[in-house]
Amino acid sequence: MNKLPNHTALKEWSSVVDALASGRQVILIRKGGIADPSFGVDADRFYLYPTYFHQGESESRPRVTITHWCEVVRTWTTRDAAVLEQLAPQVALPPDTLDARYRFRPDQALYVIGVRAWKLARAADVHYRDEYGGCRSWVSVDEEIDVEGSSAVLGEAELQSRLASIASLWN
Repeated sequence: MNKLPNHTALKEWSSVVDALASGRQVILIRKGGIADPSFGVDADRFYLYPTYFHQGESESRPRVTITHWCEVVRTWTTRDAAVLEQLAPQVALPPDTLDARYRFRPDQALYVIGVRAWKLARAADVHYRDEYGGCRSWVSVDEEIDVEGSSAVLGEAELQSRLASIASLWN
């Protein structure tokens, strides 16, 4: 079995996970959750833990299915609203949500994380635990999830082309 170190998973909206899984999106735009004092890229490889916006504990599912994982290819930071506006068409998040992320903790920059998404050869069910709840970005899942046999969502040339386009916003 080949698994990711520390069983690290990034909690992300299910619509974003779907966009990464289909290749429509190759970046994550993050500033952290309310329970995070700040945001950082805690792992260079992580599972995608799909969430639903402001899902209450009573609405939680007893299991979450993990179908993909990501590898960090490149990171940028920005405090520039104009850069965020140019990134908006590249992500599944609605503009008002991007704006809310921008305005949240104005003393902190937004992280733009270029990722290579991988589809697991076999989806894994993760049993929900209380420590996975709340508005936090990173969790360490208990289950052993095998990444062996995973397939890249996008080919290398396509991924690099899309990331180069995004990188040009910082030039």
